[in-house]
Amino acid sequence: MKDTSLLLIASALLLLPIDGRSLAAEDADMRGAVELGGRIVDSDDESAKFMEYRDLDDGFIGNFNFDYARDSYFFGAEGQNVGLDDQFYQITGGSYEKFKYAFFYDEIPHNLSFGARTFYSGIGSDNLTIDTSTPASQNTWKSFDYEVKTKKYGADVKVNLAAPFYFNFGVNRQEKDGLKPLGSGGFAGVVEMPEPVNYKTNNFTVDGGYRSDQLSFKLSGWYSTFQNDNNFLDWQNPFSGVTETNSLPADNNYAKIAANMIWRQLPLMSTLLVNGSYTNLSSDFSVYEIGAAIPAGLNQTSFDGDISTTRLSASFASHPVQKMDTRLFYEYYDRDNDSTVIEYDDDGNASHLFDYSKNRMGLDANYKLPFHTRINGGYTYESVDRNNRPDGDSNTDNLVFLKLKNTSLDFITARIEYSYLNRDTDENHDLTGLTITDAEYITQFVQRFDVVSKAKNALKFAFEFSPLDTFDFGLAYTYVNNDYHDVTLGRTADKGHEFYVDFMWRAAKILNLSGFAGYEKYQADSNHYNFSVNQFADPTIDDGNPATYRWYQSIDTDFWTVGLSSKIPLLQDRLQLNLSWQYQKADGSSDFTTEGLAPLLPINNYDDYHITTLDAKVAYALTDAMDVTLGYMYEKLTYEDNQYDGYNYNPSLTYLSGAYTDHDYENNVGYLTIRYKF
Repeated sequence: MKDTSLLLIASALLLLPIDGRSLAAEDADMRGAVELGGRIVDSDDESAKFMEYRDLDDGFIGNFNFDYARDSYFFGAEGQNVGLDDQFYQITGGSYEKFKYAFFYDEIPHNLSFGARTFYSGIGSDNLTIDTSTPASQNTWKSFDYEVKTKKYGADVKVNLAAPFYFNFGVNRQEKDGLKPLGSGGFAGVVEMPEPVNYKTNNFTVDGGYRSDQLSFKLSGWYSTFQNDNNFLDWQNPFSGVTETNSLPADNNYAKIAANMIWRQLPLMSTLLVNGSYTNLSSDFSVYEIGAAIPAGLNQTSFDGDISTTRLSASFASHPVQKMDTRLFYEYYDRDNDSTVIEYDDDGNASHLFDYSKNRMGLDANYKLPFHTRINGGYTYESVDRNNRPDGDSNTDNLVFLKLKNTSLDFITARIEYSYLNRDTDENHDLTGLTITDAEYITQFVQRFDVVSKAKNALKFAFEFSPLDTFDFGLAYTYVNNDYHDVTLGRTADKGHEFYVDFMWRAAKILNLSGFAGYEKYQADSNHYNFSVNQFADPTIDDGNPATYRWYQSIDTDFWTVGLSSKIPLLQDRLQLNLSWQYQKADGSSDFTTEGLAPLLPINNYDDYHITTLDAKVAYALTDAMDVTLGYMYEKLTYEDNQYDGYNYNPSLTYLSGAYTDHDYENNVGYLTIRYKF
């Protein structure tokens, strides 16, 4: 039963103290259901993608729920997917307006890749070693699965003190165990290997406050500890034979304190909302824990991680006149990194600590116009200052938007939305001591799209039609365009179009049919530069060397989706058929042009995939208390990408393990369940 026995016994024991005569009392309300059944899965090839966050193997199906209430007391219990890898249980109870408690247990699998292969011994441990001559013969490689299982369990208690005060307390623990891919090495050889996952996280939450019609105030706290049983991974390098060490997620502590206030019934029918929080993330590490020689010139033998964040926000919503609503808001965010700076005396290189602060403020208003039209508009200003981000030292954003909605015709609702964002970014490159032939010289020409100056236009049209009482449909179109300014190397522009249509038809008691269809198209253009060592690291100058040249990339993605869903009552109140079908297709490509001598070939299979799903279910009510469900599910995924074509475990100077290669699948799932309601 996969670790569920104790929980099921505990659930049963909690039910025992309830006296049977009390349960049968006339003023008691008791209801519940038990569902049992089985499932058969027919699969051409076992795929982790099909099972990514669920357990759909052959086997038993079990679900239950129970609810009881009498006077002011209530109690409930539920279980989903009993005994499976994605099982969930919860027990709740309490007394209305006095207190409430909840206990839960949840399992979530994350299947990353099945049938991976490696030449390492010690899989799952913090020490990977190579058997003699193993890498040379793939026939001797070991098979394993990349999967991480998460278990989370805990309890929450909510208590209403003397009104209007309240208090809440919660505690939970999360455990993760398994393997995930880790890539390591350097230019002399890259290795993909299984990284052990043995994480434990303990969370404690507490909050309390005051509630009234006019004023609400809450103070909350959160404390979390993270522990990794393997802080380091020792692995034998197959190219050099030397044992190397990689650091894994470090133990850390996280604390948060927050407060918020809501003040209603202010002048002009206004409401003031204020929020604030402070968090701290800390971790420490000593180089002596590695057990290897300390690098020469290291300025510190221990590292203290210390990152704090401060958030403040306030909004003031008002109703100054009958036809207008307004909102004025301000937000502040500051990330302060006080961690240890690591550097080496012999080369002067130091770690760069990243932190930043952000201010955001704005005003928006909603006004009712004639002819059943509403107009909503606003302006937002944002400024960001960053530390150790030379390509985006600071930026200011100015955003304006306008929305119109019209309902003058009973059977049509029309909406149009437009927004314009202008971002102005300052750079701060330190080029001291660099010449045009130094590789670092090129950094001043690289502008990354997440911070670079740009102009963004977004437009959306949406229409909803109700020509008949039994028929509705909608149409929507969205256009987004980003134009990145003065970019030498990096993304220069991207744009997208989205078209969607949906409908619902209710044919009296005969049929309910709904569906949708959509198409999305996105394009992104970017500039790049190839240069040789000791040649010009300046893409704006032609150095006469054919090995240094500019090249350009254009990525295009087309996405289609369509789906249908229906409910058909074959026998009124007795037999119902549910059908749903969905198809998705993505077609990506990447084209290149170059100033170099050799042409660059296009990539035609660029994150291409097809997904088809079909779900059919027939439910028959044997009696008012018992029903039977017979179901069938079909899923198929085909994924194509050039990086997986002709997959090789041992390309030049690389050892791979086959991570994420088992993405394709075609599965047929049949199931039968019987549910009893009481």
